Amino acid sequence: MSSEIQIDAFLPPKMAARMEEVGVNKSQLNIWTMFVLAILAGAFIATGAIFATTVSAGSMAVRAADGTVAFSTGLPYGVVRLLTGLVFCLGLIAVVVAGAELFTGNNLIIMAFASGRVTLRALLRNWVVVYVGNFVGSILTALVMYLSGQFSFGGGAIGLNALNIANAKCGLDFIPALALGIMCNALVCLAVWLCASARSTTDKILAIVFPITCFVAAGFEHSIANMYFIPIGLFIRAWAPETFWQAIGKTAADFANLTWANFFIRNLLPVTIGNIIGGAGFVGLIYWFAYLRSAKKTKIEARKPKILVVDDDRDFVDIITRILTKEGYEVSAAANGHEAIQTMQVGRPDLVLLDVMMAGPLEGVSVARKMASDPNLKSVPVIMISSIDSSQHAGLLPDDLHIPIDAWINKPVLPDELLKTIRRFLA
Repeated sequence: MSSEIQIDAFLPPKMAARMEEVGVNKSQLNIWTMFVLAILAGAFIATGAIFATTVSAGSMAVRAADGTVAFSTGLPYGVVRLLTGLVFCLGLIAVVVAGAELFTGNNLIIMAFASGRVTLRALLRNWVVVYVGNFVGSILTALVMYLSGQFSFGGGAIGLNALNIANAKCGLDFIPALALGIMCNALVCLAVWLCASARSTTDKILAIVFPITCFVAAGFEHSIANMYFIPIGLFIRAWAPETFWQAIGKTAADFANLTWANFFIRNLLPVTIGNIIGGAGFVGLIYWFAYLRSAKKTKIEARKPKILVVDDDRDFVDIITRILTKEGYEVSAAANGHEAIQTMQVGRPDLVLLDVMMAGPLEGVSVARKMASDPNLKSVPVIMISSIDSSQHAGLLPDDLHIPIDAWINKPVLPDELLKTIRRFLA
């Protein structure tokens, strides 16, 4: 029954359709709405990063000056990573449930683009605006957190953890950062994809938890999260008071990788590229190919037949256009033979309605002959429409057998006769 309440999750084909529709809606957002929501998303992801940095403080691996790695007392490394991943989920949960624009998740707009429902310009507009907004939201959150002094909590353990995280991220080589970015956003977009199956907020939260926990626990690289993780480390390294360095037994020189240049070039650039490949390529395009490709093919095959009306009588063209459009045809017009040939060369019509008399006597006959000599146009059906039988040029008209046309209709045209003739050539 259509009134039956559904509680089962949406199946993948329906999920694909929903994601395509979401992509269309996101691409059409007002630019300022998009930007403000992107700032929120940056702040939400940064909040998840704050939670993760705090929870994992004091239990992370620490690299000593001689290059050895020593683990602090506490929980095993894997368990700490698991807890870190669980709390970081707060960021994406807030984005999805509260509503915000996140660059990495918006990589799935590629599905609507592949279906032809979003233009390349609209896709790139969304990605650029949202990326910049995410950066603003993340770095502002990092600045506020530095000013709060929270990095000094726990005897400086939180600040030390933030410095270690940022320093390690800025020390990655290009290929590892790229690969870690690919794996990260494959999981982030998988989480967003799974949310498309949800019917409730609880469903969405549960769909998010495991993919996001996995990417954080495994140490993958998320460009938007890094817009918080690295700047907070940079702020601490540049501005922290001497009492902080004394508390952690370190100096700024111990974090040599931590520079703005390394942030942008060694981390953000390769990680962003990897995120796009992982999200748009490994999730969005794969699911588009699996569930939406055939739908696009059907739409293409079922496109409206194109009819070109060639006549210099504007009133006649308007009437014919209304009749044909109502019947589901796609109609274009040309006012003379030269314009008609140019229009047909740009886009081949499925049928041509051709007047005999236009700018010059028998101009329509000339157009029909040019079409017959053109390999690309000679197979296009031509229906000649004219009142030439009652004109002074009737005697100039060649024998019908010598005019390369498929049908002739006299003016004034009867709509039923016109449509019946057209249907002979266009099923």
